[in-house]
Amino acid sequence: MVRVLVLVLALVPLLVLRAEAASYYVDGRKGCDENEGTSVEAAWGTLDRANAALTPGDVCIVREGVYEDSQIAPDRSGSPGAPITYVAYEGERPEVTGGRSGSIVLLADRSYVTIRGFVFHSAAEHDWIVNISGEKAHHNRIEGCDITDPEGYAPVVIADGAAYNTVTGCTVHDTGGGDEQAGDCIVLNVGAHHNTIIDNRCYNGCHSQIMALNGSHHNVIEGNDLYSTNPGWAGAGVNLPLGADDNIVVGNRIHDLGHITDEKCAIQIDSAGNVVRKNVIHDVGAFGIALHSYPFRGTPQSASNNLVANNTIVNTGRQGLVIISKGESISRGNRVVNNIVVGSPRGWADSPAWIMAFDTYHLKESVQPGEWFGNVFERNLFLHARAGESDMVLYNHKGPAATWSIPELESAYPETFRGNIEGDPQFADPANGDFGLKASSPARDAGTDVGFPFQGRAPDIGAVEEETENP
Repeated sequence: MVRVLVLVLALVPLLVLRAEAASYYVDGRKGCDENEGTSVEAAWGTLDRANAALTPGDVCIVREGVYEDSQIAPDRSGSPGAPITYVAYEGERPEVTGGRSGSIVLLADRSYVTIRGFVFHSAAEHDWIVNISGEKAHHNRIEGCDITDPEGYAPVVIADGAAYNTVTGCTVHDTGGGDEQAGDCIVLNVGAHHNTIIDNRCYNGCHSQIMALNGSHHNVIEGNDLYSTNPGWAGAGVNLPLGADDNIVVGNRIHDLGHITDEKCAIQIDSAGNVVRKNVIHDVGAFGIALHSYPFRGTPQSASNNLVANNTIVNTGRQGLVIISKGESISRGNRVVNNIVVGSPRGWADSPAWIMAFDTYHLKESVQPGEWFGNVFERNLFLHARAGESDMVLYNHKGPAATWSIPELESAYPETFRGNIEGDPQFADPANGDFGLKASSPARDAGTDVGFPFQGRAPDIGAVEEETENP
């Protein structure tokens, strides 16, 4: 009896909360903050009125129109099972502009808030448009929004220990003003962890489309479409510098990027313990995937112990894979497995179209070809796209550069190069962006098990795991 009474008492606050939760309306054209806000006809006129009033479980339904100099910034957090929700009225697309204190959406130390279906835009320079920051900022969701800040630095920022937040189904675009050093569409910064960036479209970020840095860890970047429509705004795809360790980058399509300079990468990893897998990279102006170690403004950073597995890299302006070590920072202990890398038919700067470059030229201590620092390249499929070339791998150091074919590497360095294949992957329809594998492809069932599900006798090489009739 005592236990039953305790359970009933524990449920009372939840029942009261659910009973009090309500739907409110905001209409910037016809509403008035003196109204009750509980119907379309009695809508509030401003988002400020909603920010002050909403409590856990409440839903704020916002009518179409332009909300100038406005901000979504609830005075309090929602709670588990009872988030505070701001949502566009069905079939409408309200636009919120201006903002305050550098943000249009401010969720600093707010949790359990969902925002869905808005356009957030600023013609003026902002620090960021969506600001989810602080250790108390968790379990927030930004869904199905269009977010752009042409003169800004980062339209969406999750930072300062914010965790378990989700950005999904959004279009985030046009940021940086054409400056290659500014403009990242989505940023995870200063210890942001366990956040999910999934199924978004990010384009025309001048520096990169998605970046995690400064100790941001255990985040998932999955299923995003990252590209540019303007070569002058075509930064990198995914960038993981400055202690962005133990993140997962999986199933993204990264294309038509990197043209703003000849140095931008589809994926750049300057950190440790990340898993980069099943990404499709094609038509990128510079590098495909770079494992990059170098001191940044006096801070050492090293690409170490990362898993790069089952990616497809096609038609990059420079090498599909590059492993770079500079100063006292060394790219070491990385495992590059089950990837398809197809070279560019044009090469770069009239050089041969090498598939991979291992660059130690700027290391403080000189090294010789064959010092691979514990990196392993296993069961990858390589193809030159330029007829008549055989050497696929370049080792650039302070002495004369060395080049090898894949069979030569397999023979000379069997602990480093294992079971790699030269050949045509036989894509289904690459001209139309279909990088699946034909039944006759040498990449079918030719990979090695790295701990993820697969069909058939063994994993396929590349990003697309084909179904098989005889598993």
